[in-house]
Amino acid sequence: MRMEKIVLEKVCWKVKATTAFQFLQLYYSLIQESLPHERRNSLNFERLEAQLKACYCRIMFSKAKPSVLALSIIALEIQSLKCVELAEGVECLQKHSKINGRDLTFWQELVSKCLTEYSSNKCSKPNVQKLKWIVSGRTARQLKHSYYRITHLPTIPEMVP
Repeated sequence: MRMEKIVLEKVCWKVKATTAFQFLQLYYSLIQESLPHERRNSLNFERLEAQLKACYCRIMFSKAKPSVLALSIIALEIQSLKCVELAEGVECLQKHSKINGRDLTFWQELVSKCLTEYSSNKCSKPNVQKLKWIVSGRTARQLKHSYYRITHLPTIPEMVP
């Protein structure tokens, strides 16, 4: 806990960033509230969460604004359901979140492409040969010996008030 406090002080206690998952939860709940009770099961949050996780497996999605990424995923899911009431909810969320239409369309296309590739057969079975780390005998011997030469980092001094 002391180390955690030191790190927090170094970053000036600025650690609260809103994530795409939090926006996904927020947008999902707002859309659910606007629906009549009999239609509330049309959107599946677990599916939306899985889609977000699939997107974050690609480095390019780390550049997306969390709000835009979350709304892109929800908008695509609603398009696939072909539900007019939900589409109006997405437009309302876009307006209130001040998300540019071009940005939303751009990220929707990337999300759609990612999810298509993610669900394809190509992605379901990875190439085992590419997953192996092949090291020559000489490199392996050097790695083994270099482990014992690791220098340990000095202790960070604490500032006691």
